[in-house]
Amino acid sequence: MLNEKQNFPGNTIHPTALIHPSVKMGTGNFIGAFTMLEENVILGDNNYIGPYCLIGDIGESIKFFDLERKGVIIGNNNRFTKQVTIDGGTVEPTRIHNDTLWLKNAHAGHDCVVHDQVQLRCNAIIGGHVTASIGSKIYLGAIVHPRLTLPKYCIIGMGSIVTKRIVLVDKGVYVGNPARLLKIGE
Repeated sequence: MLNEKQNFPGNTIHPTALIHPSVKMGTGNFIGAFTMLEENVILGDNNYIGPYCLIGDIGESIKFFDLERKGVIIGNNNRFTKQVTIDGGTVEPTRIHNDTLWLKNAHAGHDCVVHDQVQLRCNAIIGGHVTASIGSKIYLGAIVHPRLTLPKYCIIGMGSIVTKRIVLVDKGVYVGNPARLLKIGE
């Protein structure tokens, strides 16, 4: 059961936020209105989690409903604006490293690993078990198929669909449905 009466000194938590008793939190965090931090979430320092975010909920598959939730581990200096959802891990915790940016309605499925400086723009979706390497960017409405690895500093363009058949390279810029390599960035 979620508990809004916990005390997390050094953090700003809106009174409507619901935080599970198992949550561990560093300092300097902001938790917005109606946000939920579910079971086994670990939150580092200086993160901004805006209103209506849901972090650590069960993975989106019926086969995961009865499994123990492995939770979400979030590093430092991340920004989650509004209505961001991050599913808890099923095999191991979903991991969000440092200095990431998540805009409205961005979603990460269960067991993802999101490295430093990754950006998920509005309505971007990465499926379960995706690894987003350092500096990768997923733009407006783009979708990444489960169990893929986005290479370092790659860009997935607006509305693009990354399927399991594409070969992705570092600094590649991908567009279209299905996504195709447009160019190699600098």
